[in-house]
Amino acid sequence: MSSVDFTNNLIVLFKTISDVLTAGLAITTFSLFLYSLTFKIHDRLTNIFSLILFALILIFGADAFGSVITEKTALLNILKVHWTGLIFIPTLYFLLSDALLALTGKPSHGKRRIIGSVMIGISIFLCFLLYSNNLLGELIVDQSPAPFFMRTKTMDLYLMFFFSAVAFSLYNFFRAIRRTNSPTSKRRMVYLVVGAIGLFFGLFPYLIFESSIGVLNSLTFWFLSSILYLASWILLIIMTYAISFFGFSVPDREIKNRLFHWIFRGPLTASVTLGLTTLIRRTGNILGKDFVMLEILVMVACIVLLEHLYTLLFPKMEKILFRGKDLHELERIRSLEERLFTKNDFNQFAEIILAALCDRIRATSAVLYLKQNGGYEKPVEIGDASRIVEKVTKFNFDFNREWANKTILRWNGMVVIPIRNTREIENGVMISGFIGLDRMKRTDLDPEQVRAVNLLLNRLYTAIADYQQQQKMLYSLELLEPQMDEIQNLLAAGRFANINMSINLEDTEQLNKWVKDALAHLWGGPKLSGNSLMQLTVVQYRADESGETLTKALRALLQDAINSIRPEGERQYTNDWLLYNILDFKFNENMKMRDIAKRLALSEADLYRKQRIAIDGVVKKIVEMETTFLQNQANK
Repeated sequence: MSSVDFTNNLIVLFKTISDVLTAGLAITTFSLFLYSLTFKIHDRLTNIFSLILFALILIFGADAFGSVITEKTALLNILKVHWTGLIFIPTLYFLLSDALLALTGKPSHGKRRIIGSVMIGISIFLCFLLYSNNLLGELIVDQSPAPFFMRTKTMDLYLMFFFSAVAFSLYNFFRAIRRTNSPTSKRRMVYLVVGAIGLFFGLFPYLIFESSIGVLNSLTFWFLSSILYLASWILLIIMTYAISFFGFSVPDREIKNRLFHWIFRGPLTASVTLGLTTLIRRTGNILGKDFVMLEILVMVACIVLLEHLYTLLFPKMEKILFRGKDLHELERIRSLEERLFTKNDFNQFAEIILAALCDRIRATSAVLYLKQNGGYEKPVEIGDASRIVEKVTKFNFDFNREWANKTILRWNGMVVIPIRNTREIENGVMISGFIGLDRMKRTDLDPEQVRAVNLLLNRLYTAIADYQQQQKMLYSLELLEPQMDEIQNLLAAGRFANINMSINLEDTEQLNKWVKDALAHLWGGPKLSGNSLMQLTVVQYRADESGETLTKALRALLQDAINSIRPEGERQYTNDWLLYNILDFKFNENMKMRDIAKRLALSEADLYRKQRIAIDGVVKKIVEMETTFLQNQANK
């Protein structure tokens, strides 16, 4: 093989790898976009990140389609979609850096907001130029190594815009890193910034036109393209991983777990499958052979084998992701889940025991009663048990000391088998329930039958004891669930923010946003349980005094603020009651704005204006309550 043929083969190889990585990036970006839609917390930061992923879908998706299209008109239309994403990416990155800086306690007081608005306007203007054919130059498709556009003056305008956005974004990113104090927060912030900046610069090689395309030969171009696509894939995962800490109110280990599941079972499996089938297809084209059947076999085998490989490797990956004590605790929780004896499991097991007893002593029906809530409750029955149920319901059933040591006894025309409790003694009788049997054909049991019956009863009691113990545990978890939710929401809200920082009572704009968010989730939700208003001294004092959670204390404070606006007397529909009625109908009764507008005889536009005024009143009242409380504490 000559050196020319070898070089051409390398060019084909790296171009194929580049095309596969492009398609893989499109798949990964789309998958991560869907993943971002599952975020529990949708604030400004996570919403902007979702928009960035959507713009990346346009870029990588159009690039993937463009790699297989040769017709000039169709390729030009595809590249316009590609450039739509490129036009909005700089603006979205600046908005992301602004939101990240605000999250560290440095909100915009006007300058960054103005810059963001200007960038949005420039992006819209450039998009108008793009679709009016005034941005891109002539598309050249017949020169190596790839199609490119001729340089235009409007392209220079875009380049100025691109690098200006880079500069502003970098400045905000590094300010955000400097403002983080704890090592953990700084490390996660660095992950986010490195992923964002790397991906930002990784997009620039797509800006190919004649002044840059001619510098590189085909082999170097496609080699660098492959490297940059692979780096972009890694950086995109890192960025998503960092943003996930803002989007989910769950522990860090669960975030790693979810992202690992999502990537491996979704984009990684799809990308590897696509890559192998593409390599086989292009190899067949080079060799002049049809490998369609091989493509199908490889596709199916790849999907099945990767899923099986994931099942085998995931336990080992857990040990890497969750080292130390966490792994031991997780294994205990998982073993508990596997051994959990649910109500349906218990009923099925009890039915088997009752059926075996009926077979042993030749009875036609049986009912199991368990001692619960101060009496006996019927969880399981087999056969026609109506007579047994009627007798037990009609008479007050109780055991006495004489019955405690008997295996089988007769009561009120039916056979009763006590289930002895060997752990607890109540009134001297060790009973946890009984079995009622009807139409028993055999009353004389030999010692072997008695031993068999006792064995079945011991098994049944073991199941009863385990089931009742697990029910107590589940009940305890239900009681802890509200507190656990609040802790997780606070964890998500405070990952990069200083939870103990004081609230600026003069920042009415920020207070207004927090109050509006809290009112929107007044009866439950992350905007209430993770709200920064919990840092108010009056909220923390109320929680300490009442013994309630911070969420309930904040809800009570908001309701007090709303009630302070309420005029005296019965509800009316006059102007004096307007603000209170809006707040009460909207946030307490959860009515729709359209219905509120009809009831209050207002237009929807006027209603929204009045609602803003009402929320401002709530903010002023909360500031007044906080200020008064702080003054009283200072005077003591």
